[in-house]
Amino acid sequence: MQSPNVKEAKTLADHKLLIKFSNDEEKVFDMKPYLHYPIFKPLEDLKEFNDFMIEDGTIEWKCGADLSQDTFYIESSPVNNRNNALSN
Repeated sequence: MQSPNVKEAKTLADHKLLIKFSNDEEKVFDMKPYLHYPIFKPLEDLKEFNDFMIEDGTIEWKCGADLSQDTFYIESSPVNNRNNALSN
C-alpha cells in the first residue's frame, strides 16, 4: 500500500518540516539524518532547504534532492508530538 501524498509542507527550525498529507494527517519530518548524503548536502544551507515545491505527491528541492512520500510519511512523527519534535 502506498503512503498518502504530501499535500502541503512548511519548514520549521532545525531542518524539520511540518507536512500535511492527502489523508489530512500532519506530521513532523527531521531532515538532519539525511544531510550527510551528497545529494542533500546543499540543504545544509537554510536558504536551499526553504526552496522546495510539492511535485508528484512529494517534496522536491530546487537543487534536485527529494525523498519518496513513503519516507516522509513513515519516518515522520505525528503532530501531537510536535512540541517534542520542535524542542529536540
